[in-house]
Amino acid sequence: MADENTAAAAAGGEDKKLSDIFLSGWNLYEELDVSELPFNGSEFQNKVKTALGHFEEATVIVNQVGMFSPNELIDEVSTDSLQFMLLPYFLGKLTTKINNPNSTEILDLAEIYFKDHLQRCQEYELCEAPKGTVQEDNKVEKSEHRELMEAAFNRNDKIAQYRKMKEIDEYMGRMRAAVQNKTADDEVRREFFLKYLDKSIIDSKHELESLCMMQKLSKMRIARLAGGEATTDDDTPSTSGKPSGSRGHGHGHSHHHHHAPKPKPLQPFIITRNATQKAVFGLGYPSLPVMSVDEFYQQRVDEGIFPDAEKSAKINQAQAIAAARDPNEKEDEEKAVEDQLIEEDDPENLARMRRMDEYKDVVRRGDGNRHNRS
Repeated sequence: MADENTAAAAAGGEDKKLSDIFLSGWNLYEELDVSELPFNGSEFQNKVKTALGHFEEATVIVNQVGMFSPNELIDEVSTDSLQFMLLPYFLGKLTTKINNPNSTEILDLAEIYFKDHLQRCQEYELCEAPKGTVQEDNKVEKSEHRELMEAAFNRNDKIAQYRKMKEIDEYMGRMRAAVQNKTADDEVRREFFLKYLDKSIIDSKHELESLCMMQKLSKMRIARLAGGEATTDDDTPSTSGKPSGSRGHGHGHSHHHHHAPKPKPLQPFIITRNATQKAVFGLGYPSLPVMSVDEFYQQRVDEGIFPDAEKSAKINQAQAIAAARDPNEKEDEEKAVEDQLIEEDDPENLARMRRMDEYKDVVRRGDGNRHNRS
């Protein structure tokens, strides 16, 4: 990895500028994350494009200086360079905020960013490699018990991830200002960005799951629209008695021959690993999605199709804690509550105890159901 002096020389003495560019994009990202501006409004979308521009520019500089290598360990990365490992994650999150109706290109671009981020984190042993896919011929039908076990494991894993995210958010909320203002010492800054990387790994996996679902829905919608257009163009009967393929010089001719120019494909800005990859870069993002992943999920929650993630996580967490409690602990708590009621001379508890004593005076021990007993 290039040290700070090499990085400054390779970037034309603009190492400080790289930090400033990254910080400008980060500040805008944080602002957009809590913004109440309309998602499809020009002000919100302009800020998204500006933040993307900052992170793309920072990525180009990081590639020029060869800051990261797959042969390194995370301990070998300097604290000043650690923050730039978040670039693909930030680019992926901002890409999901781009608004462009009827575009699947944005979903593919965001997927590339999140996968690239997870790949780099895996190379630095910050997360495990994704599980390999099983060939269709070797698939065995799962038993009901196996499915239940996997469901329970996934549920516990989600609960653990939710708890970890909450802890990281609380820590980052306390330390973010000091890190951004560069008033925190080196050790605190390093711990902050390592925790941020942990959060980005969990969040990237969740985003990829949502993007996969949105891609399937988008492909279904495009296929449905394509089927409708084919019906309109090919199956509409001719009112002039001519075959549908031979149109006159009216509106059909005009509609059939004037097509909008196809936009250029978008290219992702990723942290490259070799000189060949460095030569390929895209220019901007002229095309953008209908809604972000969070808005899509919230819409489905409002419609009652998807569960509320936060409420489900809290319920699952409470159930898991209750199920994992030691029976002796529960018994001790009940005994403590009963002792406290006795010490406070609780009237309801006293009345209940008197009724129990009267019951024991009338019904002797063993006077129960004697049916079929000798």
